Formats: sequence, structure tokens, C-alpha cells
Amino acid sequence: MKFIQIVEQTGDMEDARAEIEGYFDSAGDDTKVKKLILCEDRDVPGKIVTIVEFDSWDTATDNNELDATQEGAAEAQATSDVTYQNLDVHHEWVR
Repeated sequence: MKFIQIVEQTGDMEDARAEIEGYFDSAGDDTKVKKLILCEDRDVPGKIVTIVEFDSWDTATDNNELDATQEGAAEAQATSDVTYQNLDVHHEWVR
């Protein structure tokens, strides 16, 4: 079952983009992320929402164990008020 994690935090969009690019550079081919979408809330400037897609909860768990993921999560926790939502995808419509 596909799994999505939604990460919410406050900060600067360009800093968030640079951190994500740094993560992908560091993790390389080891990352299990299928797709990542970086968003900013139009109604709340500085509120960043990241949508991360994985093949399954298991691959997300494997990805979480990577050094690059652990380091990035620790940095996010130290520099912002980050929250996570863990979602199993039961249905999906693509048009």
C-alpha cells in the first residue's frame, strides 16, 4: 500500500529547497522517496508543507533508517517546529 508523509514546518522556502536538494545529494541512490512535493501555504506565509511519497510504509521505514534522513530530521527538529502526518493511501484518482 502506498504511503505518504506530510511534513509541516515554518521557515524560508529557499532554505527548505536547499535542504531537500542536500538530502537527495547525500542519500543518493539509497533514498526510497518516490516523489517529493515542496509547498508553501498561500494563507500562511512561511508555512512549508512537504508531501513525500513512498511505495509503502516499509520503504518509508527503510528510508528513515538512512543516515542522511536521520541527520536531516534532527536538523529540522532543531531549527523549526516540524510536525509529521503518516498516511496510508487507500484510494487515488489521477486525471
